[in-house]
Amino acid sequence: MTRYPFHLINTFAERRLSGNPIVVFTTEEMPDEATRQTLAFQMGVAETAFIAQTDTHVHVHSPQYALPFSVQAMLATAEATHPNESGLAAQAFKTNSGETWLLRQGDRWWSQLAAPHTRPSPHSHIEIATALGISANDIVDTPLFVDCGLEQLIVKVRSQQAVLQVTPKASALEKLAASSKNFPQVAVWCTDNDLITLRFFSCDAFSVFEDFGAGTAAANIAGWMMASGQSAPFSLRIEQGHSIQRLVTRLSVLLVEVDAQRMIRVGGNTHRVGGGELEF
Repeated sequence: MTRYPFHLINTFAERRLSGNPIVVFTTEEMPDEATRQTLAFQMGVAETAFIAQTDTHVHVHSPQYALPFSVQAMLATAEATHPNESGLAAQAFKTNSGETWLLRQGDRWWSQLAAPHTRPSPHSHIEIATALGISANDIVDTPLFVDCGLEQLIVKVRSQQAVLQVTPKASALEKLAASSKNFPQVAVWCTDNDLITLRFFSCDAFSVFEDFGAGTAAANIAGWMMASGQSAPFSLRIEQGHSIQRLVTRLSVLLVEVDAQRMIRVGGNTHRVGGGELEF
């Protein structure tokens, strides 16, 4: 029997018991992929990260599949492995998408993202709206595939009400957001003055999954804005989670900074709220 120590980290959490819970396993040696997936399914949170004590490579899994990259998993791993950092401190982690730099400033960890790559969606507004369960008139501007480390379909809509009404079906979402790089993912968002409301969906062949704290989507929204004419520098405050249609929800606050060189950082407060060992 092997013991796997883990940490429970709330990311993008303005309060300790808010934000999105992420599990980080800190093991002596990296478990194989099948074991990682089993452990991720057992923990049942949106994402589970794995890092070995002798390496800086972070592997990330949802309960159903491996992920090539995740901002929230990087922030959680930084908090789990460097809990006593204070002031200005930087850490580098490797992922399947390359090296990622994490920076701590005060109470927040920030993730430095790759320069965005964009491409147009081949689908019409009507096709996209039908897949998302909203009206085609709710979609504003041009939906784009954006990649700041993980390619996603970014769809801006007219109002928070339209964001709330999104009800995608797995088969439609799979067809709509299918990418040559990864599994289908779509971010639906709106802006109201300085506040952005975000909902984020991914799917497999059977089910749609909604995330409480999609940091990579936050970066991709910034990439979409620059591709649509937004000049740099600028900053964003993105709220997620409270609009998820479940009996129990909670708020995640994602912060985005884009500097004059158009480099993107995504950050938020992180809190370790527990941990232990899992025997397997």
